[in-house]
Amino acid sequence: MELNTHLTQLADSINRENGQLMADHLSLSEIISLTIEHESTVPSMHSRTTQQEIAFNNKMSLLKKMDNVIKRTVDLDSFVQNKMHLALDAETRRSYHEMTVSRLRAVSSIFDGRYTDAFKHLSDAITAFLKVFEVWSTPVMWKLTYNIRIMAKLVNAAPSSSTTTTTPGSGGSSERKIDPFEEASRLLNRCFQSSGADRATDLELSKKRAAMGIVNQLFQIYFKLNNLKLCKNLTKTIESKLYPALDTYPIKQCITYRFFVGRLAAFDGDFVKAREFLLFSFNQCPSDNQKNKRLILLYLIPMQLSQCIFPKQSLLIKHGLHQFVGIVKGMKTGDIKQFNECLSSNQNYFIQKGIYLIIEKLKNIVYRNLFKKIYLINGNARVPIGHFVTALKWAENETVDVDEAECIISNLIYNGYIKGYISHKVGLVLSPTNPFPAFWK
Repeated sequence: MELNTHLTQLADSINRENGQLMADHLSLSEIISLTIEHESTVPSMHSRTTQQEIAFNNKMSLLKKMDNVIKRTVDLDSFVQNKMHLALDAETRRSYHEMTVSRLRAVSSIFDGRYTDAFKHLSDAITAFLKVFEVWSTPVMWKLTYNIRIMAKLVNAAPSSSTTTTTPGSGGSSERKIDPFEEASRLLNRCFQSSGADRATDLELSKKRAAMGIVNQLFQIYFKLNNLKLCKNLTKTIESKLYPALDTYPIKQCITYRFFVGRLAAFDGDFVKAREFLLFSFNQCPSDNQKNKRLILLYLIPMQLSQCIFPKQSLLIKHGLHQFVGIVKGMKTGDIKQFNECLSSNQNYFIQKGIYLIIEKLKNIVYRNLFKKIYLINGNARVPIGHFVTALKWAENETVDVDEAECIISNLIYNGYIKGYISHKVGLVLSPTNPFPAFWK
């Protein structure tokens, strides 16, 4: 019987303190991700190798057989207690039994389409696990925190799911909708606090080793909820001396962590730090993981462009980022018209990805390159403002006047894109040495 075998193997992994094996037995990643694909109206971008597909299907088949037994079992609690033989004290055994039963009920609820119930059962399983969490079971912590996040995603995506709570009030009670991501974030914070409560002096043997995996799940939720302030609180904590050095965590977690911290830096206007962190994530990301490579590039490209590092068009096409083609061409040539048209036609896409304002700021570089062309054609360090007005009317807007042109030039001078000053009698008076400095160095 599959459920008997599963419980025996799970108990064995606990008795042997084999965290990775225990995590594999407890994983619900397969059933949750597959259900999300079925519930979502957006085509899946997941691709699996033949070997991964076989393992995936085997796990799904096992879970389905286990679910058939679960539904026929009258007293699941007693069944688990009788089948899981743990060489532990009574209280610890009780917590592991609670965790196992709640997790099995979550499996059954997912197959029945009761996703809100599944979310609750999985939350109960994690709560029970926190009572027995040890350093050796760190992989289990990572797996469960990942599962609760994608379970929240499933509850949120399924139109048939509704998460409500009853609120007492005058004249009766009312129901209010609960955001599963907010609920998951509260539970994940408890997990983070549990890992941080370890007072072991040797950080290599501390439960704090689990911190980055939990933080990465919280990052994904906080970005989803647009609560970036809480992300900064997490980075401040995990980067303190009380936690292991960042480069000592598993490389996959470092890639994810630096990706989100890089995005945070971009939103704060620290493009240099953002580029450094995002470039690390892109270079370290496995070459066969094209989905994540593309996601990193989506935020790395604007950082590269801010330093006048232009990606090849072939790279953009390879990763399906054609939205940037006109942006790159416009910046390189100073073609403000092409830049504006590309920005306008892809406005909704850039807004959806949260990079519209960042790309809009790149317009200053386009102006710089356009005005440098005018300077080279003029052949003189003194360029009449009328030349710029003519170029801007052709490239951007027929209504551009002298005042607007001077405003743009003043902004470029202030931000270090141009060295010079404006004389209302002469025009733009450029520095005799390096009037258009390489500001990105």
